[in-house]
Amino acid sequence: MPLGLWRRGPTARALAELREDVRQLAAAVHALDQQQAKDAKRMRQLLEERDTRWRKPLDEIERHLKAELKWRTNFSNQLAAVVRRLCLPIDQLDSSAALGARRFHLRSQNEEDGILLELLERAGWGHRRFVEIGSGATGGNAALLAYECGWSGLMIELAPKAAERARVRFAANAATQVLCERVTPENVNVLLERHGYATDVDLLSIDIDSYDYWVFEALRATPRVLMLEYNARFGPDRRVTIPRDQPVAGAPKGYGGASLAALTDLASRKAYRLVVCEDAGVNAFFLREDVAPDIPAVPVGQAFKPLRDRSNFRGGEVTSDIYEEARAAGLPLENV
Repeated sequence: MPLGLWRRGPTARALAELREDVRQLAAAVHALDQQQAKDAKRMRQLLEERDTRWRKPLDEIERHLKAELKWRTNFSNQLAAVVRRLCLPIDQLDSSAALGARRFHLRSQNEEDGILLELLERAGWGHRRFVEIGSGATGGNAALLAYECGWSGLMIELAPKAAERARVRFAANAATQVLCERVTPENVNVLLERHGYATDVDLLSIDIDSYDYWVFEALRATPRVLMLEYNARFGPDRRVTIPRDQPVAGAPKGYGGASLAALTDLASRKAYRLVVCEDAGVNAFFLREDVAPDIPAVPVGQAFKPLRDRSNFRGGEVTSDIYEEARAAGLPLENV
C-alpha cells in the first residue's frame, strides 16, 4: 500500500483514535489523582477537627483518671500504714523490717516520711537542720521536716518555676531557704558553705536524677542521716552510674543516677551504712557510723527494692532492660 494511502487508511485512523483514547485516559487518571489528593486532604482536615473536638474532653478524662489513681493509691497506702502500726509486732521484727513497717506518706513522694521520723526518733533530732538537693516544688524528702516540724533547711532546685512554688509552699517557715541553682560536683560544697550548711546537718537528701553519684562523691558535709535516690532499674548487683557530666536530655526514661550497690559502696568509704530502702524502690537511707549504733547495716541484696510502676495501682514492677536501652541509644554507663 502506498505510504500516503496508509496514512489516510483505516489503520491510521485506528491509531489516531487509540492515541486520543490514551490521552483522554491519562487526563482522567490525572483528574482522579487530583480528586483523591483533595479527598485525602479533606479527610485529614476532618480527622484533625475530630481530634481537636475530642482532645480536650479526652485529656480531661485522662487527668481525672490519673488523679483518681493517685488518691486511691494514697488512701490504700495510708490505710495499710495504720494497720501496720496497730497490728504488727514491730518490736519483735529485725531492724530493717521494723523501719520499713513504720513507713507512711504525709508530704514525701512515696512513704519516706514514716521511715525518716522513725530513724530520727531512734537516732536523735540533733540540730534540726537539713539540706535537700533536688527539692522540686514539693520540698522533696525534707518537706515534712520543713512544713510540719519547723526545721531550718536549705532546698536547692534547678527549675525556676518549681523553686518559686517551693518558696510559696514553705513561706511560713522563715528558717527554710529555697535556692534556684544547678548543683554539680564542682559547686556543691561552695553552695553549702555559702548558705551555712557545710556542718551540723542532720539530714541531707540528693535527688537530681542524673549525676547523683558524683555529687555525693564530691560532698564534704557529713550529715547524720543520708537519703539517696538510687536507680533500681540497674538492679541490686552491679556498681554502676552514668558518667560524670553525662547529659541526660533526650535519653531513655530511667537513664540516670546510680545503682544501690554503687551508692552503698561509696557511702561505706565515707563512713556511712545502709539501713533500709523504702518500698517503692526509689530512696535508700544511710546512717553515719557513729549515729544510732543499735541500728545495724543491711546488705544491698536484702535492702534493695525493685522500682514500682506508678501507672499500676497494684504496684507492679518496672521490668524493661535499661542496659539494653542504653546500648541501643549509644549511651555510656560507668562501673565504679
